[in-house]
Amino acid sequence: MTQKMIKIGFSYFPFKDFLLEHQLDLWFPAMQKWNASHVIFTGNFDIAITEDVFRKAQEFGLEPIVHYNAVLPSARKFNDAAFILDLYRKWGVTHVIFGDQPNTKHGWLLPGQQDETLVDQFLDRFIPLANHVLKIGLTPIMAPLMPGGEFWDCAFMELALDGLKQRKMTELLDDLVLSSNGFTFNKPLSWGEGGPERWPGSKPYYTPDGQQNSLGFHNFEWVQAISQRAIGKKLPVIILDAGNPGPDFNFEQGKIFEDTLRKILQACQYVDYPDENRENGLPTLNESVLACNFRLETLKKIFGEPFSIEVLDQIFSQTQSKINQSKTLTGKEKHFDHYLLLPSYASGVSDSVLNKVRPLIKKFKPTVGFSLEEALNAVKVSVFPDSHVFTDEQINRLRNAGCEVEILPQSGIEIATLSHD
Repeated sequence: MTQKMIKIGFSYFPFKDFLLEHQLDLWFPAMQKWNASHVIFTGNFDIAITEDVFRKAQEFGLEPIVHYNAVLPSARKFNDAAFILDLYRKWGVTHVIFGDQPNTKHGWLLPGQQDETLVDQFLDRFIPLANHVLKIGLTPIMAPLMPGGEFWDCAFMELALDGLKQRKMTELLDDLVLSSNGFTFNKPLSWGEGGPERWPGSKPYYTPDGQQNSLGFHNFEWVQAISQRAIGKKLPVIILDAGNPGPDFNFEQGKIFEDTLRKILQACQYVDYPDENRENGLPTLNESVLACNFRLETLKKIFGEPFSIEVLDQIFSQTQSKINQSKTLTGKEKHFDHYLLLPSYASGVSDSVLNKVRPLIKKFKPTVGFSLEEALNAVKVSVFPDSHVFTDEQINRLRNAGCEVEILPQSGIEIATLSHD
């Protein structure tokens, strides 16, 4: 029986210097070595990250994700944002995170405002963007909240999900992924485990003796419990900035932080053993956690200078055992590495199409077939285009299933050129 594991990934440095090729050539191989399945880039609605950055990530088996961590744009800037998102889909991005800590003052549109209209203002900007990425075949991820925060995180999340329900965003709620900041606030990794059902006495800004709250690594359970209460189902979640001790970090606690990272990594590997994890001081994760992510900027800040790949190697290489790379962030098992999806007609298979793709088959040796359902089980799918056979909706099904989709050119010469690249 295959052991269940949680995917790990890294939020890449947000600085432009780190997008230069020599930096990518340093960090992407390291992430691959650490068994990361994906890398998260900081997005900007005014300027796009270049295609070569995403392609380079994919060369090292890293699924590219974009996180827009600024205030979301207004409706008058929607078309500009949608244009960039369309490019990102073509360049292999699979998931997009919209917003960052909208329950804190830095995420508010009007300074000093603190009422339920804050949630409505966030949704007014979030919904058009989330619906657009859903339409083009990407997965929208709700902004991570600051545990606690000036607008209590649990209250904000409940109002946001209830707002989506009231606005009848059924399709969006079917595919939405939540996110949670994996801050520890210098508390044990088990803090808050079980969510509000286990700690019913916890109230906003007040935690009675003997109770625990959402201000800990298990914040993800509180977020998911709220989704169960608000919309009747537990939405999947990704954990961001795992192990960050929060704003009150003491730099003398570096060794404790290193131990925390190791424990989180071990918990990602041993999902099937919650009781043993508790005994060893590890958090308890479950399969509804799609991924656990570590923020390189946080690691750099805490470990200080000199900061290098070698510093992290001692944690991530030594702690991690090999994780099966044939599973995407969607969590669905993939049975084929590469599937060539060809159109089939009533008259049979086209000899012309077969001749065109022959060089690709010879070089890459993909599984060749004519079934969309089969192709859904592949890590990568190369599609010979025919809009009458493979509609945009079907192509988006592949992307939503976590497949890396390559649309081949119609020309046999161009396909042969691809095969020689």
